Amino acid sequence: MKTIHRIKAFIDYMDISLNSFDKSIGRPAGYIGKQIRSEASIGSDILETILRTYTNLSPQWLIFEEGEMLRDANCNEQFISQEPKKHYGEEDYFESLLLEYLEKKTVKEKILKLVNDKKK
Repeated sequence: MKTIHRIKAFIDYMDISLNSFDKSIGRPAGYIGKQIRSEASIGSDILETILRTYTNLSPQWLIFEEGEMLRDANCNEQFISQEPKKHYGEEDYFESLLLEYLEKKTVKEKILKLVNDKKK
Protein backbone atom coordinates (compact mmCIF):
# COMPACT_ATOMS: atom_id res chain seq x y z
CA MET A 1 0.00 0.00 0.00
CA LYS A 2 1.38 3.40 -0.95
CA THR A 3 1.70 6.22 1.55
CA ILE A 4 -1.13 8.13 -0.13
CA HIS A 5 -3.43 5.15 0.44
CA ARG A 6 -2.52 5.12 4.13
CA ILE A 7 -3.28 8.83 4.31
CA LYS A 8 -6.70 8.13 2.75
CA ALA A 9 -7.28 5.29 5.23
CA PHE A 10 -6.47 7.68 8.09
CA ILE A 11 -8.82 10.35 6.72
CA ASP A 12 -11.59 7.75 6.42
CA TYR A 13 -10.89 6.49 9.94
CA MET A 14 -11.05 10.04 11.32
CA ASP A 15 -14.30 10.54 9.39
CA ILE A 16 -13.31 13.95 8.05
CA SER A 17 -13.75 15.33 4.57
CA LEU A 18 -10.84 15.62 2.17
CA ASN A 19 -11.29 19.40 2.11
CA SER A 20 -11.20 19.57 5.91
CA PHE A 21 -8.02 17.54 5.86
CA ASP A 22 -6.52 19.84 3.21
CA LYS A 23 -7.36 22.87 5.32
CA SER A 24 -5.90 21.30 8.47
CA ILE A 25 -2.52 20.77 6.77
CA GLY A 26 -2.50 24.16 5.05
CA ARG A 27 -3.09 22.91 1.51
CA PRO A 28 -5.65 24.22 -1.00
CA ALA A 29 -9.01 22.46 -1.30
CA GLY A 30 -8.78 19.44 -3.57
CA TYR A 31 -5.07 18.81 -2.94
CA ILE A 32 -5.27 15.42 -1.20
CA GLY A 33 -8.14 14.26 -3.43
CA LYS A 34 -6.00 14.93 -6.49
CA GLN A 35 -3.03 13.13 -4.93
CA ILE A 36 -5.23 10.12 -4.11
CA ARG A 37 -6.74 9.94 -7.61
CA SER A 38 -3.32 10.11 -9.28
CA GLU A 39 -1.71 7.85 -6.63
CA ALA A 40 0.98 10.48 -6.31
CA SER A 41 3.94 10.43 -3.98
CA ILE A 42 3.78 12.73 -1.00
CA GLY A 43 6.70 14.99 -0.22
CA SER A 44 8.49 14.99 3.11
CA ASP A 45 7.21 18.51 3.88
CA ILE A 46 3.60 17.30 3.61
CA LEU A 47 4.31 14.17 5.65
CA GLU A 48 5.92 16.29 8.33
CA THR A 49 2.93 18.64 8.42
CA ILE A 50 0.49 15.72 8.64
CA LEU A 51 2.43 14.16 11.53
CA ARG A 52 2.67 17.48 13.37
CA THR A 53 -1.05 18.14 12.88
CA TYR A 54 -2.31 14.65 13.70
CA THR A 55 -0.16 13.65 16.65
CA ASN A 56 -2.18 10.47 17.20
CA LEU A 57 -1.05 9.15 13.79
CA SER A 58 1.87 6.74 14.01
CA PRO A 59 4.85 7.84 11.86
CA GLN A 60 5.99 4.22 11.57
CA TRP A 61 2.65 3.20 10.14
CA LEU A 62 2.35 6.19 7.83
CA ILE A 63 5.85 5.93 6.38
CA PHE A 64 6.77 2.25 6.69
CA GLU A 65 3.34 0.56 7.01
CA GLU A 66 4.53 -1.02 10.25
CA GLY A 67 2.52 -1.39 13.42
CA GLU A 68 -0.82 0.25 14.10
CA MET A 69 -2.29 3.35 12.48
CA LEU A 70 -2.65 5.16 15.79
CA ARG A 71 -0.14 5.56 18.54
CA ASP A 72 -0.82 3.33 21.53
CA ALA A 73 -3.12 5.18 23.89
CA ASN A 74 -1.39 3.42 26.81
CA CYS A 75 2.03 4.80 25.88
CA ASN A 76 3.36 7.99 27.37
CA GLU A 77 2.61 10.47 24.56
CA GLN A 78 5.25 12.90 25.76
CA PHE A 79 7.92 10.19 25.62
CA ILE A 80 6.92 9.19 22.09
CA SER A 81 6.98 12.72 20.74
CA GLN A 82 10.08 13.92 22.59
CA GLU A 83 12.40 10.91 22.46
CA PRO A 84 13.37 11.16 18.78
CA LYS A 85 13.97 14.92 19.08
CA LYS A 86 16.51 14.33 21.87
CA HIS A 87 18.64 12.17 19.61
CA TYR A 88 18.20 13.73 16.20
CA GLY A 89 16.64 17.13 16.44
CA GLU A 90 13.10 17.56 15.18
CA GLU A 91 13.84 17.99 11.45
CA ASP A 92 16.56 15.35 11.45
CA TYR A 93 14.13 12.82 12.94
CA PHE A 94 11.70 13.07 10.03
CA GLU A 95 14.58 13.03 7.57
CA SER A 96 15.99 9.90 9.22
CA LEU A 97 12.57 8.19 8.99
CA LEU A 98 12.33 9.00 5.32
CA LEU A 99 15.89 7.85 4.63
CA GLU A 100 15.22 4.59 6.47
CA TYR A 101 12.10 4.09 4.37
CA LEU A 102 13.99 4.75 1.15
CA GLU A 103 16.76 2.36 2.17
CA LYS A 104 14.22 -0.39 2.91
CA LYS A 105 12.47 0.27 -0.39
CA THR A 106 15.79 0.15 -2.29
CA VAL A 107 16.79 -3.13 -0.65
CA LYS A 108 13.38 -4.62 -1.41
CA GLU A 109 13.63 -3.51 -5.05
CA LYS A 110 17.13 -5.00 -5.37
CA ILE A 111 15.96 -8.33 -3.95
CA LEU A 112 12.95 -8.42 -6.29
CA LYS A 113 15.23 -7.64 -9.25
CA LEU A 114 17.59 -10.45 -8.27
CA VAL A 115 14.70 -12.89 -7.92
CA ASN A 116 13.23 -11.84 -11.28
CA ASP A 117 16.63 -12.02 -12.99
CA LYS A 118 17.13 -15.51 -11.58
CA LYS A 119 13.78 -16.64 -13.00
CA LYS A 120 14.81 -15.58 -16.52
